[in-house]
Amino acid sequence: MKKLFILIFCIALSSVSYSQYRWEVSAGATYSTLNLDNVDTSGKAGFFINAGYGYVLGYRAKTSIVFSLDLLQRKSEISETNAFFNNGDEISTLQVGLTPKFRYLFGSGKDRFRAFINVGPSFRVNTNFEVGGVELEDEAYEKLVIGGVYGAGFSQMIGEMFDIMAEVGVMNDFVDNFSDDVITGGSKFFDIYARVGIRFRIYDARR
Repeated sequence: MKKLFILIFCIALSSVSYSQYRWEVSAGATYSTLNLDNVDTSGKAGFFINAGYGYVLGYRAKTSIVFSLDLLQRKSEISETNAFFNNGDEISTLQVGLTPKFRYLFGSGKDRFRAFINVGPSFRVNTNFEVGGVELEDEAYEKLVIGGVYGAGFSQMIGEMFDIMAEVGVMNDFVDNFSDDVITGGSKFFDIYARVGIRFRIYDARR
């Protein structure tokens, strides 16, 4: 039992010794479409601001856990008139939330250029919701929206402590945005995003 404990401790210590702690800030654009079951919609552009804290670990620094705070504007446009919407109505929401992501990095920790893919859930709050320029009552839309984020990108070292990074990907909702009292059927956003930013390494035990 004692030998097993020592082995686990040594493995954990080894993982920490290959760790990096990073802050990253990025911003970019989204192209969002609110998919409704009973009316056609089209996509519109919004913005996406992200601030994250990442922890890189493992041999050759190939895996990372990134906890991100998001500020996200999502827009869509109604393409036909029905009982709830008019043709040309713009739907807009401003969301804030948390996105914990698992990131896999290609190459090794010593490489200056590294590609990556990441995936994770998103937990966002609708701070407001507008349809046709009119802000809806709080009861008309869901406050918490759970979804997923799937992205790919790259980072390039520009110094011992800084990287520039770029990422593209998609996001989707797992729950509806409108409450059933307002509209029946699905009301989920699907987004394509692109963002660029900078990363600052707080600590790198391998340098």
